[in-house]
Parts: sequence; C-alpha cells; structure tokens
Amino acid sequence: MEALSLNLEELEAVRLVDLLDLEQEEAAFYMGISRKALWNDLMNARHKIAAALVYGMGLRIEGGSFMLRGGEATKDEEELARNQEVSLMERELLQLRSRLEYLSAKVATLKSAEKEEFREPISSPKKP
Repeated sequence: MEALSLNLEELEAVRLVDLLDLEQEEAAFYMGISRKALWNDLMNARHKIAAALVYGMGLRIEGGSFMLRGGEATKDEEELARNQEVSLMERELLQLRSRLEYLSAKVATLKSAEKEEFREPISSPKKP
C-alpha cells in the first residue's frame, strides 16, 4: 500500500489544534515555533491526511526536526513543563467528555425516535 509521510511536527500540530482545540498561537507557543511555522505544518498535515483518506493511501509517521524536552532542566522548568502537560491532558479529557456526551445524546435521540415509530396509532378507515 502506498503511504504518505507525515513528520512529527505536522502530527503534533494536528494533535494540538484539531484534537485538543488549542488556538494556533497557543499551539505554536507550546511547540516552541512561530505561528507561521505552525500554520505551515498544520496545512501540510491536513493536506496529506485528506489525500490519504480520499485516495485510500496510508500515513507513515516519520522523523522531523525536533528537540525533546528534558535534559538538565531546573526544578522551575520541570514544574512548568509538568503543568503544561497536565493542562493539555485536562483539555483532552474535556474534549473526550464532550464527545461522549454528544454521542450519548445522539444515541438517546435515535432510540426515542425508533420507539415513536412503533407507537403511532393505526388509523381506521373513514366511513363515507
């Protein structure tokens, strides 16, 4: 199967903006890049994802130009990084809860509509 390559920066841009609903400025700050660089990564990723879906191609996640956080950080830097990670996880949980509520409501609506279909009275023929 033919596959398109998505680099880690493009994947992270999509995750932050489309999955976690961060504003582009927030996502760029989190990634440590300019808003324009984030926008370029986001547009490239969306284009590749759309092409893969439309043309039935695979997506391969590959390297890129990035630097892992960590190393010799001060306690303040570690705490800031941990707080940012917690904040992102909380946003992801909110998104998942919201999606769950939406899907639950949709299922309930479909079930009640299905019950209503079977409850409609059969009208008797009118006499002239």
